[in-house]
Amino acid sequence: MKVFENNIQYTFKDISLLELALTHSSYANESKVHMEYNERLEFLGDAVLQLITSEKLYTENPNMPEGKMSKQRASLVCEDALAVYSKQIGHPFHTA
Repeated sequence: MKVFENNIQYTFKDISLLELALTHSSYANESKVHMEYNERLEFLGDAVLQLITSEKLYTENPNMPEGKMSKQRASLVCEDALAVYSKQIGHPFHTA
């Protein structure tokens, strides 16, 4: 986790939240020990990511129509794009 923090140049105050965020439900379900997984945080994170992306598109493109902003936002926050970003910042569990 320290390597990941170094890669993104951020130190988490509560490392357990980072571990939770990076724990997929399939891993938690296969674990012999009960553990929480990231789906609730994912729900919140998706909303935050869309809000930040929407605000950036809105302010940086004052003449862009809503439909085009929606398509652009979708391409920026889709699973494929997020996988590329994950690889770029050295996500510790990136497998692709």
